[in-house]
Amino acid sequence: MSGTVRDQTAAVIPQATVILTNTATNVAQRSVSNEAGFFLFPGVIPGTYRLTVESPGMQKWEGELNVQVGQSVVVDPVLEVGQTVTEISVRDVTPLVTTDNPTLGRVLERRRIEQLPINGRNVLTLLQTVPGMEGTRAYGLREGSHEVVLDGAAMSDRLWGGTMRRMPGLDTIQEFKVENNNSSAKFNRPTTVLMSTRSGTNQIHGALFETHRNNSLGVARRRQDYFSKAPQLIRNEFGASAGGPVFIPKLYNGKNRTFWFFAYEGYRQVSRTNWSGTVPTEAMRNGDFRGLVDANGRQFVLYDPWSTNPQTWARQPFAHRGELNVIDPARISPLAKHLYSVTPLPTHPQVNPLVEDNWWGTAPFRRNEWTITARFDHSFSDNDRVYVRHGQGDQRVFSQDWNLPMLDLVAGSVRRRAPNKTMAISYVRTFSPTFFNELLVSGAREFWWKGTGEPGVKYTDRLGLPNPFDVVGWPAIYDTGFTNYVSDNTQASANTYLIIDNNATKIAGRHEFQFGYHYRYDQLNLLPDQQQNQGLIQGNTLATALYDPRTARTNPSATPFTGHNAANTFLGIMNYSNQFVRGYLYARGREYALYFQDNWKVSPRLTLNLGMRWEYWPAFREKRNVMTSFDPNRRAAVLGTSLEEIYKLGATLPAIVNRLESLGAKFITWDQAGLPQNLMRSPKRNFGPRLGFAYRLGDGARSFVLRGGYRISYFHIPARPWTARMRLNAPLTARFNNSLTDPALAPDGLPNYGMRSVPTIIAGQNSRDAVSLAMASGLTPGFADGQLFRPEPARRPRPGLELHDRAGDHGEYARARLLCRQPLQPSRAVLPIQLAHAGLHLVCDDRRAPAHG
Repeated sequence: MSGTVRDQTAAVIPQATVILTNTATNVAQRSVSNEAGFFLFPGVIPGTYRLTVESPGMQKWEGELNVQVGQSVVVDPVLEVGQTVTEISVRDVTPLVTTDNPTLGRVLERRRIEQLPINGRNVLTLLQTVPGMEGTRAYGLREGSHEVVLDGAAMSDRLWGGTMRRMPGLDTIQEFKVENNNSSAKFNRPTTVLMSTRSGTNQIHGALFETHRNNSLGVARRRQDYFSKAPQLIRNEFGASAGGPVFIPKLYNGKNRTFWFFAYEGYRQVSRTNWSGTVPTEAMRNGDFRGLVDANGRQFVLYDPWSTNPQTWARQPFAHRGELNVIDPARISPLAKHLYSVTPLPTHPQVNPLVEDNWWGTAPFRRNEWTITARFDHSFSDNDRVYVRHGQGDQRVFSQDWNLPMLDLVAGSVRRRAPNKTMAISYVRTFSPTFFNELLVSGAREFWWKGTGEPGVKYTDRLGLPNPFDVVGWPAIYDTGFTNYVSDNTQASANTYLIIDNNATKIAGRHEFQFGYHYRYDQLNLLPDQQQNQGLIQGNTLATALYDPRTARTNPSATPFTGHNAANTFLGIMNYSNQFVRGYLYARGREYALYFQDNWKVSPRLTLNLGMRWEYWPAFREKRNVMTSFDPNRRAAVLGTSLEEIYKLGATLPAIVNRLESLGAKFITWDQAGLPQNLMRSPKRNFGPRLGFAYRLGDGARSFVLRGGYRISYFHIPARPWTARMRLNAPLTARFNNSLTDPALAPDGLPNYGMRSVPTIIAGQNSRDAVSLAMASGLTPGFADGQLFRPEPARRPRPGLELHDRAGDHGEYARARLLCRQPLQPSRAVLPIQLAHAGLHLVCDDRRAPAHG
C-alpha cells in the first residue's frame, strides 16, 4: 500500500506521519512521507484497514480501504490547512482501479469464494472464473508456465507442474489473485496464482459446515437403464474453522499482538458406476465349452494340443465323457482356477457372452481426504512481524478404471495415496520508513503412489507366475476370451523441496526499488511407470486351434472357428512377456534467482515499471549418477557412472548391455565425452527483462488507465513428460509360448505347474519343462528376432533359457555347467561346446548332461 501526501495546491508534504491500522487486529504500521511526499507499507496482509495521516498545521486525514492479495493499492491523501475547530470525516478510499503497474490480474475475495457455486471445495476450481485461464494455465501456455503461491510460498511441484493433490481447505483461503500478464521481476512465471490464508483477529470467530449428498433421497432414471435403483452416491464434505487472539489465562493476552487460526476439512465419497462386460459361464469354468457359438450359430471347435502330430500337425478335438468341446475339469490350470474364483458369475446366464454382455452391475469408487491448516501471527513491535503456517493433508482414492470389478477388487482397480505436509515462516522487518525486508522460508513434502492392488503385495508369486525382477503389483492378463484382468502402471513420487526467498524494498524519492534473492532445492524421488514389469500374460496362443494348411508352417494361422482363447486360458497355455523397467530415479534439482525492480512514479499520472530477473537452474542430477545421454559425434551412449556401478545398483543388466553391444552400441563415460557428471551443461545467461507502464487519463469518474508491458520469462518443463518417456531400460522383451498342463497327459511325467514360464533373462526352475512341453505339443517357442535378452553367463550359473543370436557362441558356467542346444527329444541333450546355430538354447545341469558332469 503506497501513496503521496499533498496539500490542496497539489504540493507534496514531506515528514507527514502515516499510520496504517488493521481494523480486525488493531495492529498498526507507522511510516513517514519522504521528501517527495511518498510513503509505502510493504507486505500488507489482505483485509480492511484505517489509514491516518497527520502533519503539523494541517487537519488530520482518515480513510478506510480494503487491501486485496497481490494488489498494489495507491491512496494519495490530500490534507487541508488546520482550523480552530476540526471535524474529521472518514471516507472509503479504496481505489477501484490499480493505477501504478501494468499487470493484468483478477482477485476473488473472501465473499465470492464463499458464495460462488462450485462442485467440491478445491479453491483452484474457481480459476475458471478468470478470463484467459484454462485450468492453471493462461492463454494456451504449456504446463509449467504457472506458479501457485500461498502466503508468498510456492506450492507447485516440479514433477507434474501442478500443485499438491490435496490443497488447503476452502475456509482457509482469505482470497486469491491471478496475475497472467506483465508481472514484476519478483515473480518467475508468466502466470502466478497468489493465495492468502486467513489469520486470527481480536474477536474469536468460527464456523462449522457439512454438505451431504445422497441419491437415495431422490432418484432419476433413464428409460433404458436396466436397474430400478440408481447406483449409490454418498458424498460428505465437512469441516470446522476458528481464529482469534492467543489468550492464556493469567499468563498471556495476545490481543492486538498474537493471533491464531485453525481449519480442518474432510471429504468422504462412496459411490458406484454402471458397468457391463462378458464373463465365462459357469459351465465353461468347469470345462464345458459347448456354448462357444457365435451370433450366426457357428460352433468353435476345440482341439487338444497334446494330441498334435509333429509331422502333419493334425489334432484330436476335445471330448470328455462322450461330449465334444468339453475338457476334463481336472485339467484346469492353477491360474485359471484363481481367475475364475475372483470373477463374478454372469448376472444374465441366459445371454451368450460371444454375442452380448452377460454381466451387468456396478463398480465401486471410494475417496477419502482430509486437510488441516494452522497459522500463527505475531507482532514483536511496530517494526517486526512474523507468521508461521503449517499444513497437512492426505488423499486416498480407490476406483475401478479398467475391467469389470472382480470379487477381490484387485484386477483393473487403481489405488492412489498422496499424504503431504507444508510449512512456511515469514519475518518482516521495517528498518526505517524507507527500507523494509521480508525473509520467507518454506518447504513441502508429498508422497504420491498409484497402482493396482495393495502396495507391497507380490501378486505374481501368489498366482504362481514368473517374477524375475522380484517386483510387487498385479500382472496384466489379456486375451482370456472374455474379460481381461488389467494392471495399471505403478507409479510413485516422493517430492520434497525447500525454498528461501528474501525480498527487500527501498524508497528513494519517487523510486520504489525492489530487489531480492530466490533459492529452491528439490528432492524428487521418482518411480516412473512400472509398465508390465509384473509380466504380460496373453491367452491368444492358438493352442486349442487347428492348423490351417493354407498358411506357412513358419507363420501358422488357425482354421476358422477352431480354438478359443477361453480354452487356452483354461489350460494355462499362454504367452508370457516382460519388460525391465528402470526403478526409482533419485533426482536432485536447484534454482537460483536474483531480481531488481524499479517502480518509478514519474508523475501523479505516469508510473514506469523497470525490472530484470536472472535465473540459473543447474540441470537435474541423479544422486547415484545413474543417467545416460548420447554423444552424436562419437555415436556412443554416455553414462554418468561406470557400468559396474550401474550393475551393482540394479539399474540395468549385463544381458541388456551385451545385446545392445551386439547390435553395435558403444558406451562411454561422462568424462570421456567431456561432459559434467550430470551430463548437461546449464546456461547461466537467463536474463528476463521487465518493462511496463501505467498512465492515468482523465480525472474523476471519467478517468481510465492505459497499460503496456514487455517481459521475458523462463520456466521449467515439468519432469513428468521426461520420466514417462525414459522409464524403459531397453526396448527389449522376453517372449515365448509355453504350456504346462495335466501331468497325466504331459510327456516325461512332468508335474502340473499351470502357467509357469521362465523368461530368458533368468534361469529359473523348470525352464526345461517349459520348452520341452511346448515342443512336444507341436508349439514352436515363438519369439521375434531381437526381442530376447542375451544374459551374461557368469552372472547366471543356474539352469535356464538363453538366446544367442550368433552361431559359435558358447558359455562355460560355474561348476562345469554348459550351454547346450535343445534337442527334439526332451529326455536327451546335445552338448556341443560351441553352438551350431543361433536361437533359443537351454542351459542344463549336470544331471541332464552326464557326459559333461
